[in-house]
Amino acid sequence: MRKVQIQYWQGVGAVLTAGTGYACMSILLKDAYQLGLGPIQVIALQSWVASLILFCYVVFFKREVFKISGRMFYWLALQGVVGAMGTSLLYAYALMFLQVSVAILLLYLYPAVVLAAGAFIWHKKIGKKEMTAFFLTMGGTTLASGVFSGLSTMDWAGILLGLAAAVAYAVFNLVGDVVLAEVAPLTAMCYSQWVCAVSLFVVSKGEVTGIPWQNIKTWEVGLLLATVASIIPFYMILVGIKRLGSDYAAILSTFELPMTFVLAAIFLREFPTPVQWIGGGFVLIGILLLNWRSKKDEETSNKERSNLYDGRA
Repeated sequence: MRKVQIQYWQGVGAVLTAGTGYACMSILLKDAYQLGLGPIQVIALQSWVASLILFCYVVFFKREVFKISGRMFYWLALQGVVGAMGTSLLYAYALMFLQVSVAILLLYLYPAVVLAAGAFIWHKKIGKKEMTAFFLTMGGTTLASGVFSGLSTMDWAGILLGLAAAVAYAVFNLVGDVVLAEVAPLTAMCYSQWVCAVSLFVVSKGEVTGIPWQNIKTWEVGLLLATVASIIPFYMILVGIKRLGSDYAAILSTFELPMTFVLAAIFLREFPTPVQWIGGGFVLIGILLLNWRSKKDEETSNKERSNLYDGRA
């Protein structure tokens, strides 16, 4: 049982690390936009640099990653096109119309999609504690976004893009539950990134020629986007899904919201309002509640996870 507990807390740590990495995304996107890059160019830059790094690593150290079944490639392709590319592009475009706080709120509606799909498709049992944590995190994201004070000025194109990004990220998590039952997180990350990179060649429609490759700043931002905001959090969220399941990982990953506020204050000198800090506090309370367990809860959850890990071994 101790092994199961260790695996559980490894999953928690992985998801929180992923949230921190993804929180850097908005900061780095602003740097990239200042270079004159558009959303597709930024995501392409990120994906191509990340894919190159991963390909070199696999060729030299993990060639077994190339050995997957055709069926698994189908699922990984779906995760790469809809989950990886779809989420990144849709969120990047949403930021062109909306404030970061509002875009994040819309993106973090995705746990509702994950929990609903888990309950109705896979018949997962959702306990009162999970639902309470879910409503706390959702209420927190609503307050923190400042949506009530700025609804009249919202751009509906941005809202639709943000909602679409939430659905795409829900697909990423749900497909992650399927693929991680058979492949390692590294394999899932590599194929998702590679498929995303190839797909971007199609959707970019020649916009790659507009990327200032001769500018050293372009490579600096691209490398940070590829590692800090892509490879590291991408891998960590997959580890979290493997350890915890998509529903737990979805709620825990809302840690990105308060972390985004902190990073924006440090690097952009953008300070949240008191209401936004209260909302961020609700998110953290929800995360703490999700991880608090009585002795009886611990015994039950350990038994369930032990059966889950046995099935995924």
